[in-house]
Amino acid sequence: MGSKIRKRGPDSSLGDDVNEAPAKRRRQINESHLKLSKLYEDLAAESDDVRIEAAKQLIVKFSPENKPAAKDVEATLSRLIKGLCSQRKAARVGFSLTLTELLRQIFGSGKNAIEGLELDVAGIVKMVEEKTKVEGNVPGRERRDHLIGKLFGYKAIMQSSIVIEPKLSLECWNELLDHIYGMARDIPWLREECGMVLVEAVRSLKARAQYQKCAEEVIRRLCAFKLVSTPEGVAVWLTVQAIYEDALPDGIWHVKDPLSKRERTRLAKILKENFQGETEDGTDRATKTASANPNPSFTWDLVLSEILRRDEQSRSDAKEASEFPQFWVDAIDSNLFSSTSSHERKAWGFKLLGNMITRVPDWAVPALFSPNLMRTIINQSKKEDRFLHSAALTSLQAVLARVQRDSSTAFPIFVALTSKNGNVEFDRITKTKTLEHVLISADDESLRRAVRHLNSLVLRPDSEDQTIADSRRHVIADMLLNIVKQYQRYDELVEDVAEKDNWLRRALEILVEYAYFVPSHGAKTSKVPLPPISERTRTIFQERLSSCLTKLFDVNVSSRSAFALMVVSMIRNKSKSSKSLDPFFKADKSVTKTIEEASLTLDAISAQGSIAGNKMAAEGFLLLYSLTLLQAYNGEGDAVMLLDDLDASRAAMLKKEKGSTVEGQDVFVEIILSFLGNPRTLFRRIGEEAFSIFASEIGADGLRSLTDILDTEETLEGQKELFNQADDDAEQDQSSDESEDESDVEMIDGQSQNSGDDLPDASASDSSTSESGSDENDDDDSSEDDAELTQFNNLLALTLQTSKPNLNGDDAEETSDESDMDDEQMMALDPHLSQIFRQRSKTTSKKKQREEAKQNVVQFKSRVLDLLAIYLEKQYSNPLILDMLLAMLRRTRANANKQTGDKAAKILKTFFDTRTKHKAPLPKPEEVEAVWEILRDIHEEAKMGGGAKLHAEACSSASLYVVKVLVGLDKSNYAGVVDVYAGTQKGWFADKKSRLQPVLFTQFQNWSLNARQQGK
Repeated sequence: MGSKIRKRGPDSSLGDDVNEAPAKRRRQINESHLKLSKLYEDLAAESDDVRIEAAKQLIVKFSPENKPAAKDVEATLSRLIKGLCSQRKAARVGFSLTLTELLRQIFGSGKNAIEGLELDVAGIVKMVEEKTKVEGNVPGRERRDHLIGKLFGYKAIMQSSIVIEPKLSLECWNELLDHIYGMARDIPWLREECGMVLVEAVRSLKARAQYQKCAEEVIRRLCAFKLVSTPEGVAVWLTVQAIYEDALPDGIWHVKDPLSKRERTRLAKILKENFQGETEDGTDRATKTASANPNPSFTWDLVLSEILRRDEQSRSDAKEASEFPQFWVDAIDSNLFSSTSSHERKAWGFKLLGNMITRVPDWAVPALFSPNLMRTIINQSKKEDRFLHSAALTSLQAVLARVQRDSSTAFPIFVALTSKNGNVEFDRITKTKTLEHVLISADDESLRRAVRHLNSLVLRPDSEDQTIADSRRHVIADMLLNIVKQYQRYDELVEDVAEKDNWLRRALEILVEYAYFVPSHGAKTSKVPLPPISERTRTIFQERLSSCLTKLFDVNVSSRSAFALMVVSMIRNKSKSSKSLDPFFKADKSVTKTIEEASLTLDAISAQGSIAGNKMAAEGFLLLYSLTLLQAYNGEGDAVMLLDDLDASRAAMLKKEKGSTVEGQDVFVEIILSFLGNPRTLFRRIGEEAFSIFASEIGADGLRSLTDILDTEETLEGQKELFNQADDDAEQDQSSDESEDESDVEMIDGQSQNSGDDLPDASASDSSTSESGSDENDDDDSSEDDAELTQFNNLLALTLQTSKPNLNGDDAEETSDESDMDDEQMMALDPHLSQIFRQRSKTTSKKKQREEAKQNVVQFKSRVLDLLAIYLEKQYSNPLILDMLLAMLRRTRANANKQTGDKAAKILKTFFDTRTKHKAPLPKPEEVEAVWEILRDIHEEAKMGGGAKLHAEACSSASLYVVKVLVGLDKSNYAGVVDVYAGTQKGWFADKKSRLQPVLFTQFQNWSLNARQQGK
């Protein structure tokens, strides 16, 4: 069996007869060779750190200071030049870096730094030419690699400066130029890299006078090789112009300047790389073009930077106007983004935008958003299947990056995107959140100016079409709301924000003006919205103002009512003193008087700061008065009655010491309920806040009015009972479409602003109701629907003179034959069919009304449960809590609505657990017999749960809570408690069909054991 051939074949063949000393030397040589090979390998590593470390070691090893052998140095230089032809991605970077530095150290001193080294600069140029030459018939990829390696070799020589330092070798300089220009002319795909090498070579001359001849040779060959009218030629020309202007010849560019206005068209074509017809003297062939390039030439960056530099200098010298805006239009907008431009050129434009937006000074930012660019970016952004969709989004990300880095640029960018070339509906059209994020990143001054700009867009939405104007104004209203909601620095707001000119006050003023006012006859034309504000738009502004106040309600300022008072104050002041605005709200004298009196009351409460010595009460009334006045200004008729009720409730509180306040409490609860019934989140929040403040003032009747709502049927009748709706089906049918459109008043970006607790669970509300027997009601509804469908089919069959539809499909052929009619017969039946389908449509509409009514009642019950939760939290030791238990337990029955059931159970569990954890004092009711009655009623309720675990556990916990109250009043009551439990248990044992759950007894036994051990 033969042995495997080893990688190091020559080493394995050494025999024992070889002398020991030569073997050691060979091992040393091999080790040195392996180490050197490892360094060359590391030069091509992907890691920057590994590559740089290898370069350092090689440079140190062969630097003149270490006196390396001449042949080793020459071999190393040869190896480095060959390495430039490697196909590995990082090889050229590592080998080029090492070669450049090594050349500088070897030839930079001007002396013969390494003894025996016969190479000079000319020899190095020749070595590069020889070592990168392609020999024989090689694949195109390998030929390409050698050409790139050759250029990198010339680049290393140029970068090392050995041609000009310490002594200028003009012959070598010219030879290098000839090689590089030749490659640029003959190899189009290498032209850009050649141009970059030449630009760097000119810059390496450092504007020294002795090197002007070098610059002249660069320009002479630029013309000789016919490369002036290329992007690279422009770059070289501008670089020479910056440091050796005298070296430039006449007759190539107007006043020797490619950036001259007269040369703008020619320059634009060159930068676009449109070489058709572009020759140096009009007689030569057009310049060779390279294949498609996904990136714009480096010349674009150089040209744009030079234009900006000149403009900055002109601005500092207060000279002529800036040229950058017009140059951008000529060279980029009309050139790359024209309707005839290819996708490739437009992609260049997007990359130039992304590059320049991060660099241009603030004054130049608006110029970037030119007409064709904006049209293209909007068109490409709005659909994912567009060819440049990704490129457009990338450029928008660069725009946002600029705003995030420099928040003061938010305003010019926002204006550019929303006016003239842009569109205020930019985010909706492009399906992005560009404008939203720009405003989020803006500083306060930019926000203030942006809000003012939005006001100008409301006045002139750039369209006379009412529908388009309404759409844009709706977007602006949403934008103002989003600014308020997304702002992150409210903690920095000063307390006198209501008095100062800031973005927040101005945003609220805009919403107020268009929500509650119309232009007066004497208003200036510039202040009159054209087209006028529509009713729907006015409603939108009212709703967005309400949503703003909802957000501001949680802002920590001097008072929770501060912003609501500020808005009401704005309305009142503008109504009295504005010469350009008239109130939109018109009312008779009695209503106006009520509103005025309420406003005076509001002022009085605000000035006093308390009601009957209670500061929190004053805060609550300020909130209620402010929001009720807003309802009145909205034109809601019930708001005037609410103001009267508020006066009555406040008067009752002021007279608390003189007599009963029951009437005032009942009125107050009704006010709170009216706020809960308002579809806007703000009013619900204010209602809950006020209820929290006045919880201690709520009496038994007030609580009963709340718990009675929980027992309301979830039907049309129940809805009418809750909301005092008139029983007028015709009117409901007429308004159903409108109510559907306008019910979700807090809809922003397609999502409801109401909390999750406010929205009934669709599946739950469809499958169950809250009342005892609701399953039966559902069955009745289903039966009623089936009956209606049967009646419809019968009428249809009778009219068409056919038999009723046969579910089995029997006799289908006969029926088809019998039902054939001619055209006249069908025409005669048309009125009858129309009547039948109208009746069917009305039936369907009523079914929809029943479903909506059920949902509305469930939602209202959920909000009432929120109030009861607040009462339990604030009044945990109040005996009135005992009166709430049964109504809440009924919500957890098996046949009750799942949403309200889960919520009621959760509220009760939280209350019982919190009270136990914090050892809160138990209620001490005066009428003990009523407590015994509640305990017995809870045990009866426990039998009504239908076996539901949720209901059983809630009843057990509620029963134990009542037991604790009784035992807390008198330990002897424990015996009576046992009797109640024993009676319940006897009935449960005797009735085999009882749905009562044993948890009622087991939890009582466990509690009894623990209470006995603790000596309670």
